[in-house]
Amino acid sequence: MTGDEPSEATGDVPGEMKAKSIYASAVKLAQGGVLLLGPSGSGKSSLAVHLIDHYGGQLIADDRVCLTVTDTRLHAAPPDNLAGLLELRGLGIITMPHQNAVIDLAAELVARKQVPRLAKADSFTHHGIDIPLIRLHGHDMASAAIIARALSLVPQSGFSPDGVYR
Repeated sequence: MTGDEPSEATGDVPGEMKAKSIYASAVKLAQGGVLLLGPSGSGKSSLAVHLIDHYGGQLIADDRVCLTVTDTRLHAAPPDNLAGLLELRGLGIITMPHQNAVIDLAAELVARKQVPRLAKADSFTHHGIDIPLIRLHGHDMASAAIIARALSLVPQSGFSPDGVYR
């Protein structure tokens, strides 16, 4: 998976690359930041609000995420016109606090039959920065818990070749 989709420049900051906006959502948890990737309707916003409401997360951005690279870390922020807004299908757009954060993990939301039993080493790459990538179904009840657990294991230790995390 690559982050080199169509973009919009958001300005220059000394020491960092121009922001590139991608279709995604992002949430900051105590364990780190997660970038939620997937097509429209895959559950990015629903999963984001679940991480916020049940795992103490804070919204970074919904629908579009501006990514920058600073000091070999991937940083995420919302575009100005979407800051603090999150769309929940069936309800509408809600406002909530948001913050910029470093991204430590990417979760690609895929069809249920495409979710592997064991994660294989994979990464999301943006401007030469690789972050671990897992694949989940956005509407599965356990996906938020898996993300929270993966954030505490995979960015520090990497993917387990045998699928066992100790």
